[in-house]
Amino acid sequence: MKKSAILLFLFPFLIASCSDTEESKNVVLGNTISTELKNLFSQNTDNLIQNFQMSAANNTIVFTSPRGVVLTIDRSCLRKNGANVTGIVDFEYIEIFDRGTMLVTNKTTLGLSGSEKHLLSSGGEFYINATQGGVALTLTCDVFINVPTSITGGTDNDMMGFSGEEDSEGNIIWDTSTATEFWASSLNPGDVETYNTFVGKFGWFNCDKFVTSPNGSTKITAYVPQEYGSGKSLVFLAAKNFPNSLGQTSGTYPIGLECSLIFVAEDNGNIKYAIKQNIVLTANHQVTFEPSDMATATPAQMVPIINALQ
Repeated sequence: MKKSAILLFLFPFLIASCSDTEESKNVVLGNTISTELKNLFSQNTDNLIQNFQMSAANNTIVFTSPRGVVLTIDRSCLRKNGANVTGIVDFEYIEIFDRGTMLVTNKTTLGLSGSEKHLLSSGGEFYINATQGGVALTLTCDVFINVPTSITGGTDNDMMGFSGEEDSEGNIIWDTSTATEFWASSLNPGDVETYNTFVGKFGWFNCDKFVTSPNGSTKITAYVPQEYGSGKSLVFLAAKNFPNSLGQTSGTYPIGLECSLIFVAEDNGNIKYAIKQNIVLTANHQVTFEPSDMATATPAQMVPIINALQ
């Protein structure tokens, strides 16, 4: 009786031990996001909005951002419920150039190549919207955008225009834009060089090029502690020598790419994070994050931490 009692007493603990071992890790899929994490990204994005007003009485509306990006809109192109717009128009504008800001807003640079998402290097991510009295306006012709190439390290003639769409989880996917033209040049002799494009609708736009490699490609499987599963965390990728790009484990990456892999979760309005540096991606790459790897930072602190990665 005494021996049986001891076995019965131990049996639940044996079950719990096996269960904890089997369920201690969870795979980050990179395509679902918890409400807490989604709200954190959304708030950080809203904090970047530059608001300005322009009168539709002006034939041409011109806005220059603090970084020198110029938006030019023909007043006659604006429509409200299908009618010409008069009076004051409210504009929202966002610009993102660095991977630290990309991370805290979840505005990664993953572009569609066929059915797969591949890493892009960006010359700038932009959001433009216009409303009047809370009613969203539309365009009948293009917004002209000029982006100084010096902001992202100088002119790269392989850049193209991409339009961005957010899915229901807040992830943004970039696709080759329907812009009729995209080129890099000085608009006038002596001017700084800019990426120049015409964008036919309000929303997200990006100057980008694909990061390619002759060595084939791989997916990344990230394992995290169980409490950070079910969309409560994401794992991002910061590629070496590409400071204006940011990936996520939902993407496909060049084998041999040198990078850092970054665990991110929400923690009472702050960011719980862990960074695995000096990674060289291999076929079917896997990475595991432990609680002991993790630290906490505010979003404002997180941006320079990520931007400092090599």
